Amino acid sequence: MNWGRLGTGILLSSVLMAGAMPARTAPAPQKRVAIITDSWYPRSHADVIGLRLLQGYKMGDRHYASPVTIASVYAQAPRATDRTRVLASQHGFRVATSVADALLIDSGTGSPRLAVDGVLVLTREELPAGPSPTRRAQLVAEILAILDKTGARIPIFIDKMLAANWQDSQEIVRAARRSNIPLMAGSVLAFAPPDRLVRIGRPRVAVVAASTPYGAFALHAAELLQRYMEQRTTQETGISSIQEVGRDYWSHPDRDGWGGKTLDALLASARTLRSDRPRAFPPPGAEPRVLLLQYTDGTRGVLALIPRVFDDREFLLGAELADGTTTLGGIALEGDPFDHFGYLVHALVEFFTTGQAPAPVERTLLTTGLILTGAELTRGPVGLPTPFLRISYAPPMPAQPRSR
Repeated sequence: MNWGRLGTGILLSSVLMAGAMPARTAPAPQKRVAIITDSWYPRSHADVIGLRLLQGYKMGDRHYASPVTIASVYAQAPRATDRTRVLASQHGFRVATSVADALLIDSGTGSPRLAVDGVLVLTREELPAGPSPTRRAQLVAEILAILDKTGARIPIFIDKMLAANWQDSQEIVRAARRSNIPLMAGSVLAFAPPDRLVRIGRPRVAVVAASTPYGAFALHAAELLQRYMEQRTTQETGISSIQEVGRDYWSHPDRDGWGGKTLDALLASARTLRSDRPRAFPPPGAEPRVLLLQYTDGTRGVLALIPRVFDDREFLLGAELADGTTTLGGIALEGDPFDHFGYLVHALVEFFTTGQAPAPVERTLLTTGLILTGAELTRGPVGLPTPFLRISYAPPMPAQPRSR
């Protein structure tokens, strides 16, 4: 696919997309990481990420050898279909019996030594939010305590949202910062390039649409939206209020001001439209989730999760720009072998080889807070003020990618 340019706008991109970062000579020896997961079963995130670290990964038509490999895997709750031991016998990594065993050599002695150059936390963290501390928070606290004991400062990646409640999400970021630990988190949609181009500009309102259920797809949609929104400025300042309007969005008195025509056009443009999709909106039956996001600088965002319209592997993104034009795009994620994960692995390779997160963790702190807040809202006439989401960070500089 030719990415090119649309008009005078730079295409939706980030420093993480194919070709946006220069190819690096693989270091010798390879960086070695530990994976902490619930279970490494087929098509799990441990599987689609881990195999690419072991076997290399693709971006577009090009295959890359990974300069990062796996030293150890700790599967906390292996399923019947768990592949950890089989893959360990094939690739030579250790099957660990605890978090400490995954990170350390001689973990049972008085002089343990660090055995890895980085950690991937690929455990599941699901909504609704649980009490603090969540399993994710406890796990990250254990990892940080081990690193503090050894004096090591190695990178940690957390898959998808930071934690299933806001208190723990904030504390994970604060604790990593206190210990000077490089931290990265997020969804694959923060890194995989769209297959339909979205023009960069100053958006008046931007709209992202995904399928339901909320707990499965809201974070992915939020990361796609925020990755686009942050490119409007050199300093993101966050979200000042969130309102859940649900099916009332279609009769909202300021629907056009909240991207109504853009959402209509996005739904019509979907590449995976279902034959049994509703022909009128709001759709009957299952309740859509529509969040209206007021950014601190006056920009508006809409996060819409609508059931039974298009396939749940497709995410739609559009914007109405300040110059009066509208731009539509999106991405339909690939099926098996899930090569879109190559873009995330490419970012992880950069992270673990340089110690620098190619995307700020504050982006995922913002998207985590967004979806946690949205999960607790019910339909209402006014937005909920969100002073805690006035999160400031400098976005990564966009760069023009090569063909996908």
